[in-house]
Amino acid sequence: MLFFLIKISLSFISFLLLLTCSWYLNKSFPKIEGISLSGNDVTFPDIVVGKPTVLAVAFRQKAQQCINSWVVDELLVKYGVNKSINYYEIPMLGGQYKMARNWIDGGMRGGVPKFLHDYTVTYYGPLRSYFKSLDISNKGDCYMYVLDSQGIVVDRFNGYSTEENLKKMYSLIDSLNE
Repeated sequence: MLFFLIKISLSFISFLLLLTCSWYLNKSFPKIEGISLSGNDVTFPDIVVGKPTVLAVAFRQKAQQCINSWVVDELLVKYGVNKSINYYEIPMLGGQYKMARNWIDGGMRGGVPKFLHDYTVTYYGPLRSYFKSLDISNKGDCYMYVLDSQGIVVDRFNGYSTEENLKKMYSLIDSLNE
């Protein structure tokens, strides 16, 4: 009897976790306004409507290696830079850094390949609402959001890429491109 109760309790807890972990799915990506490293004003999700999109979102500099594990040797090689899909990276910095924007963005320009300057969009402003709307639990992770052609979040991956997660992401992107 005790085993049966434990099994039911674990099933219920798993169900609740599944519900709470995916509440952001099938909703429009939240509005984020920023400036690309090439100086263009960009508003998400408006700029990505029209084709499937992958948005890499990070809140700490150390998350760059995490993003690179998804993008540099994998995603951009497979799909190209904004060809069959949109790709943007969004470094999210708190408003306290806004006064240092030119210095910070200048440093990023030196570290980000020039061909990605149009697709790297920095945001400086309040972060708390984005932690909630994007379901951010670890600010040191990178978060990879897959959006459909209307800017609706269809899946999210976080942390370093794995072969299994890359396959899942590619399969999802390919299904959105059909």
